[in-house]
Amino acid sequence: MRNFIPFLKRPPLVPVIRLQGSIGTGRGSLSDAALAGVIDKAFKMKPAAVALAINSPGGSAVQSSLIAARIRRLADEKRVKVHALAGLRGR
Repeated sequence: MRNFIPFLKRPPLVPVIRLQGSIGTGRGSLSDAALAGVIDKAFKMKPAAVALAINSPGGSAVQSSLIAARIRRLADEKRVKVHALAGLRGR
């Protein structure tokens, strides 16, 4: 019921982008093209911050740079802080 009352403040929103797997252009890999929609959607939600849960052995330096550039550009445009949590194990 609380969500339907327009004058009450909503709690801060922090979307979590889970990046799991190797970075590259192969099938099932993390790439800028594959993640573009997810990253753009997270920043369109008008969040207080965006969290990156990263569990990756690494991979392509080019794709890593492209992904990082997209996240930095959107963070600067929207003035949103980004927090990275690396080496997390999924449970």
